[in-house]
Amino acid sequence: MKLGIIADDFTGASDIAGFLALGGLKTIMYNGVPTQEPPVDIDAVVISLKIRSCAPGRAVDEALASLAFLRQWGCTKYYYKYCSTFDSTSEGNIGPVVDALMDALGVEQTIICPALPVNGRTVCHGYLFVGSDLLSDSPMRHHPITPMRESKLARLMEGQGRGSACHIFHETVGAGVGAVRAQLERIKQTGFRYIVFDTLDDEDLAVIAEATDEMVLVTGGSGLAIGITEVLNRTHGISRDEGSAFTPLVHPAVIISGSCSAQTNIQVAHYRNLAPSRRIEEEAALTSPADHAADLASWVLAHNDGPYAPLLSATRSAEELEENRTRYGNADVSAAIETVVAQVVKSLYAGGIRTFISAGGETSGVVATTLGLEAYLIGPQIDPGVSWLKAGDSILQVAFKSGNFGSDDFFAKAQAMCRQG
Repeated sequence: MKLGIIADDFTGASDIAGFLALGGLKTIMYNGVPTQEPPVDIDAVVISLKIRSCAPGRAVDEALASLAFLRQWGCTKYYYKYCSTFDSTSEGNIGPVVDALMDALGVEQTIICPALPVNGRTVCHGYLFVGSDLLSDSPMRHHPITPMRESKLARLMEGQGRGSACHIFHETVGAGVGAVRAQLERIKQTGFRYIVFDTLDDEDLAVIAEATDEMVLVTGGSGLAIGITEVLNRTHGISRDEGSAFTPLVHPAVIISGSCSAQTNIQVAHYRNLAPSRRIEEEAALTSPADHAADLASWVLAHNDGPYAPLLSATRSAEELEENRTRYGNADVSAAIETVVAQVVKSLYAGGIRTFISAGGETSGVVATTLGLEAYLIGPQIDPGVSWLKAGDSILQVAFKSGNFGSDDFFAKAQAMCRQG
């Protein structure tokens, strides 16, 4: 095993698994800490957790359990994968998990590299950008669980972690691997715990990956995996193979959208012009979740005979989210909706649905957990950062989309790939 990845949510795990497979690494993805030995011919293991927004203590415990599994089976390089928009609160969970992994591995420094240029996530002068906007000016500032109102990665890490952060400017990254390695050597003497990299394009990712090839622990978004696969292809004799492990096929399907990101709002609006859709209602989720779930599941099964799968959506605009906060106060609307989604998924699987497309990390986590998925084959990439996944030897196939990822027609595009198969 050349690489062990601990991912903080399900969409992020499938995101990085897709890039690793696309880069030629034989990759297996697990839902939660595995209880089985990984296949002997695997290059990379991805462990998908649901720790992005839980209590920091639980996040640390699950990350350390994942690390123990990877160490048990001979992993030599570890990668903590979080979102390219650094989704977290002022308490964590990125900082506490990074610190815990560093302590367990006995390393004094690691890198902070959330960039994913192919999807518009770049770092310049230490500030994280979403497209042309600072993270704090992007729609992520309205995220209902992890609103991002700071863009300076060093400040974000220092607020959550136990050490100080420094920064390697693009001038150094652009000068190549040698320049970066020389700067890293100088930083070793300074006592900085976290090293933030400017990253503007995939070429920068390749430089950073090669310069940090000997680091036991790296952290970042899925973009760094693009650089790591290039390094492994070039320096470790792995041949690049863009073939996927399976071809998605047409099966009874449903789309469940829980993300409230700006991009998912666009995708939901686009798809509603093509297919039947229903809202997952906050009031019903809070007052009568079982009845609401039963009604939604029956509706999906009754509308599964068209060219496109029916859509269930808890996606809301920023204005609607603000209205909900005023209307429901301290009520945990997100938890209530997750309860409904879990019951719907269970009923739909019993009713014969075998393709689940979900939008949003929390929603995808509920889908995966409810279906009891343990391990996945990695299929073709639908859009950068989103691949089809298949549950072992079954016909059950899923696509877990991070809220901000995917083209406007993502939901239709994913199903078109099945028809081609």
